[in-house]
Amino acid sequence: MTLMKNKLWFAGLASFALAGCEAPMVSEGAPAVEAPIAAEMSAKRAAPVADAMIMPAPMPMPMHAPRGHSPRGKRGVVTAGDIDDTLNLAAFLRYQNGAAKAHKLPRVNLGRAVSARLIGPDGKPAEGVPITLTKAGATQPFYSGYSGVDGVVSVFPAALGAGLPKQVELKAFAEGAQLSSTALQAGGAALKPVPVPTNGGWEPDFLDLAFVFDTTGSMGDELAWLTKEFQGIVRVAKRAAPGANIRFGLISYRDDGDAYKVKNFGFTQSQSEMQRWLRGLDANGGGDYPEAAAEAFEAAAGLNWRRGKGERLMFHIADAPAHDNKAKRYLRASQALAGKNVQVFGLGASGVGKESEFLMRQAALVTGGRYMFLTDDSRVGNAHAEPTIACYKVTKLKELLGRVLASELTGKRREATSAIRQVGNYSRGVCGQ
Repeated sequence: MTLMKNKLWFAGLASFALAGCEAPMVSEGAPAVEAPIAAEMSAKRAAPVADAMIMPAPMPMPMHAPRGHSPRGKRGVVTAGDIDDTLNLAAFLRYQNGAAKAHKLPRVNLGRAVSARLIGPDGKPAEGVPITLTKAGATQPFYSGYSGVDGVVSVFPAALGAGLPKQVELKAFAEGAQLSSTALQAGGAALKPVPVPTNGGWEPDFLDLAFVFDTTGSMGDELAWLTKEFQGIVRVAKRAAPGANIRFGLISYRDDGDAYKVKNFGFTQSQSEMQRWLRGLDANGGGDYPEAAAEAFEAAAGLNWRRGKGERLMFHIADAPAHDNKAKRYLRASQALAGKNVQVFGLGASGVGKESEFLMRQAALVTGGRYMFLTDDSRVGNAHAEPTIACYKVTKLKELLGRVLASELTGKRREATSAIRQVGNYSRGVCGQ
């Protein structure tokens, strides 16, 4: 059976997949892809960059046996898990090294990471604290932003064009006044506790919420899910950040030879307009396994994302990677998104392969997001590939997306009160030994 027939076969059998809802460290002198550095970066997380590239090899299409089909439009069925690689960086570095060699795909330079957790006077994590990071002996910071969810600071200097410093200075601020200065040794994956004289607090002024969607033939049910559940997603966002001004963005993509490659709708403040955009999409085309994900990410990086004290969240929903000869472009576009303080949350849909997982997880990590994936626990749809991670919890997809949004918008990590299934030793996103 040819790849074209495979794609069409999967499209015909696709169920309502979304119906309801471990690289040695890079040496000191290793080069990094040049990254733009904004004078002021307002994201709560860091912005790493794509680095040492390995010539890619053709990626085979994964074959998954179909499972029972569920009615189109049925809600609350599909199950999912996630991995926050920021909280499991040592494991991700091992995975990254092995996967890059196995799949002959590019990887980002994660050398000399600055990993910290800000702790306030009350002994609790201090989220939303304005910070800067400066190389030892330098006068200007190479990073400005905010502490993230649960006070996490995760910055990759090489990704920001700052090389591989051995030591950095972390300064914390409040209302423009410096509160503290702490010398940190760069390198290592553990989150170093850094005391700051403030309890922090995160109340974003705005939310830019964008979706980048693979609309090839195998993604019809995922598209139907998003169209049906969009209003519920917005309700979660409004409850978590009632004072935030919200804009919605949409980019759909297919591949070479299709009716279109990338369709960029831009941003709108109208919820009803976004809903009309979604209803106007259909899933068609494709043919081979990889799709135009790199071009779609480049379009997303070109959106007029707002700057300042706000959230810039992008959900990438796909079941296939960028073309092997465009994987470097995909990661560089992720770098550009990170430079604009956009957090990418990838969602691997039915039939997603190991190449997709590898690229999507890197995009999520370098932008401070998470990688999410569907599971077979719903007993509907095509089989879903098991991710290369040590632990996760399975819940309904709708619940997972709600927790992710609420966590980012409040600065406090939200966990499931119950789980359908748990894999490994899981504790608040961290995989134990």
